[in-house]
Amino acid sequence: MKRSNAVVRRICWLVIIAGVAIFSPPGSGAGRAAAAAITIVDQNGRLVPNEPPSATSQIFDVTVGPNGMLVFSPNPVNISVGDTVRWTWGSSGHSVTSGNPCTADGQFCSPDDTNCSAGVLSNMGTVYQHTFTQAGTYSYFCASHCVFGMTGTVNVESAPMAQSAFSRKVHGGAGTFDVPLPLTGNVGVECRSGGATNDYQMIINFATSVTSGTGSVSSFSVSGSQVTVNLTGVTNVQRITVTLFNVNDGTHMGNVPVSMGVLVGDVNGNAVVNASDVSLTKSQVGQAVSGSNFREDVNANGTISATDVALVKSDVGTALPP
Repeated sequence: MKRSNAVVRRICWLVIIAGVAIFSPPGSGAGRAAAAAITIVDQNGRLVPNEPPSATSQIFDVTVGPNGMLVFSPNPVNISVGDTVRWTWGSSGHSVTSGNPCTADGQFCSPDDTNCSAGVLSNMGTVYQHTFTQAGTYSYFCASHCVFGMTGTVNVESAPMAQSAFSRKVHGGAGTFDVPLPLTGNVGVECRSGGATNDYQMIINFATSVTSGTGSVSSFSVSGSQVTVNLTGVTNVQRITVTLFNVNDGTHMGNVPVSMGVLVGDVNGNAVVNASDVSLTKSQVGQAVSGSNFREDVNANGTISATDVALVKSDVGTALPP
């Protein structure tokens, strides 16, 4: 896969949702299974299989000695941390050896990242790949033809750092309230109902402004340093991860994942719905919705009532998957 310079200069968004359902243990009675039901499309509007990706990294192809030429093509290669470069030999008698021309430094080398200083040469059709886990500029060369200028460069850029994220809902006339989504550690739990079509909105804040290309889940938007992703069909009792692919803030580029637990009725956010959540919701019935009790407004209609208590009771026994 080749990345054009235009893609390097802007964001090409592809948002993928990975949903995991939990099944209650035998005998739990109240636990229920929830199947992920999120429609995913790529930046060209094509349907993407609704399953967790095997990895968030991408593979970038380079031809070694195409048509007998003493070059690596394309060169340089611009990738992100976690991406893989896959070299395929287009002619024989070449190597991929890391280091400043023409001295091996042992960081990576064909055919298997061992004995790099030997400069093992391989023949046409050979495939070698290496995954880059740290940002930086990596030089490499062909041990046999370095003196003829057969060198290459891999530029590995780190992803922009998200500063904060949260799940946002409008609670009728009571206002807008956000559930924090920690970027590390325990996942933030969205306890409010998604309504008839299970809609949620995730907000991701960056330190510096970003721009957008094309792509959608149900919809998304970028405003300065804030990205808004609108999700639909998000089923209950699962963890989801939204991954923003190829985010570029002008200095860094890479993939940015943000996770959220969806567990309707978990008003205390401990990843389990039980009698404590019922009690908390009951204690707020009739109270005005505010920043301290908005989680108890489970249906997000701007009031806390017996309807919210019933919603929590209906989900008692459910829990997030580990």
